[in-house]
Amino acid sequence: MNKLPWPHALVVAVICVALSSGAHARTVSYAPEAMCVAPPATSSIHADYHEQIAQTSRGPLAYYRFGHGSPLLLVTGYRATVSEWNAAFLAELAKHHDVIVFDNRGVGRSMPDASSFTIDDMASDTAALIDNLALKHATVIGWSMGASIVQQLAIDKPQAIGKMVLMSALPPGRSGVPVPANVMAKLSGKPGVTFNDIMAVLFPASSVKDAEQCFAKDRFNPPDYQSRAIPSVVADGQAAALHAWETNDKAADALRSVHINTLVLSGSDDAVADPQNAIALTHLLPDAHLLLVKHAGHAMMYEYPIALAHAIDSFASSRIALPV
Repeated sequence: MNKLPWPHALVVAVICVALSSGAHARTVSYAPEAMCVAPPATSSIHADYHEQIAQTSRGPLAYYRFGHGSPLLLVTGYRATVSEWNAAFLAELAKHHDVIVFDNRGVGRSMPDASSFTIDDMASDTAALIDNLALKHATVIGWSMGASIVQQLAIDKPQAIGKMVLMSALPPGRSGVPVPANVMAKLSGKPGVTFNDIMAVLFPASSVKDAEQCFAKDRFNPPDYQSRAIPSVVADGQAAALHAWETNDKAADALRSVHINTLVLSGSDDAVADPQNAIALTHLLPDAHLLLVKHAGHAMMYEYPIALAHAIDSFASSRIALPV
């Protein structure tokens, strides 16, 4: 039986339990932010709107890079391309950081001949990009499946990460709550699944109408980006990788020894990654801090792009555990 999203009161109660048990956690309620709002023409994401190819030790990886400051590397999720990032969110981050977004293997111009799509594969690709771009003490941000990739990177090559942000994340193994089968079916984009179906699982009911109207307008949409279609072999491979992650107890055990300052961002209305998963991550990772955003769904950076960018900037730029 598929689990339904938790009521707000129950989610807050669970966070209180986490706090009482010693976990670092707090909840926030952000003011609503307007959708269908493009970054201003002065934003650096317009000035540096050109796809580049890094010839890494793992093969070519296509990326965009803009802004100035300490490096932020963003790892995207299941069946997602660089264009799934919210443009206003990226533009706000770029005010104070060197922002890099890239396509995972098999997507766009990143390793088009890739035939294996495990979480380990994609974590090794991410490490190779960090090495190729000579990123030092980067804050590595993973959204959805991207957060699983970042966790594996932290296990395999912790020295590559300065800090990490796990947004709408799934912990490995039996400690987590799997993505409900009916939700995964909608995210798969298989025949019969509509755009509105996908919006209904990425956003809370209160935001779906705006998302249907604004999602395409609010995406990161560089004019030279050629391919947004995800080949079926890639989508199937990523789905298998996520399924394997749900049973990877070895990775869960390994995370207990990862000492990287980590911000776990979770939405109370996330229908994809149950809020229990965020609690589980704070117990697996010794240096994890949970920020639960009320009324936020799985694609929370579209609902609160500026507020979330400020929270990540505060975390990445300072020594404090939780953003203020």
